[in-house]
Amino acid sequence: MLYLWPAFQTIMKKIHIALLILGIAGIVGMSFFVKDLTTQETFSSAKEKAGKYVVVKTKLDLSKPIEYDAVKNPNQTVFYAVDAEGNQSKVVYSEAKIVDMERSEGLDLNGYMRDGYFECNKIQAKCPSKYKDESGKAKQNLPGATSTQY
Repeated sequence: MLYLWPAFQTIMKKIHIALLILGIAGIVGMSFFVKDLTTQETFSSAKEKAGKYVVVKTKLDLSKPIEYDAVKNPNQTVFYAVDAEGNQSKVVYSEAKIVDMERSEGLDLNGYMRDGYFECNKIQAKCPSKYKDESGKAKQNLPGATSTQY
């Protein structure tokens, strides 16, 4: 049994080296996603963190127009949004206007707070629920249905 010890030590060294390389690769790989692992902020807290990448949960301010000109600058959309605290801010989005932006229930804005506006490079729109009034429509379509049990 003792004659196997040097071979066992060699194998263990190779396994340790492989695990060390995998660990380093995992840390490097995770560093690419750190920017996406941000907490949700408001416009006021984003101002305090000016220059840092943040995500602000907002709703589109429909009282102000959305500025988008596909001919002059197709990669810029300017609009106003209101956060959870009721703070309003101008948002400059560096992409084309999102389809049905006005119908969205909410917008998660990813970007940086600048001098007087929010510079956005990614938007996640919360679509209106298609199931909001499904029970009312179902009752209209099935007049004899009295129970919702399955």
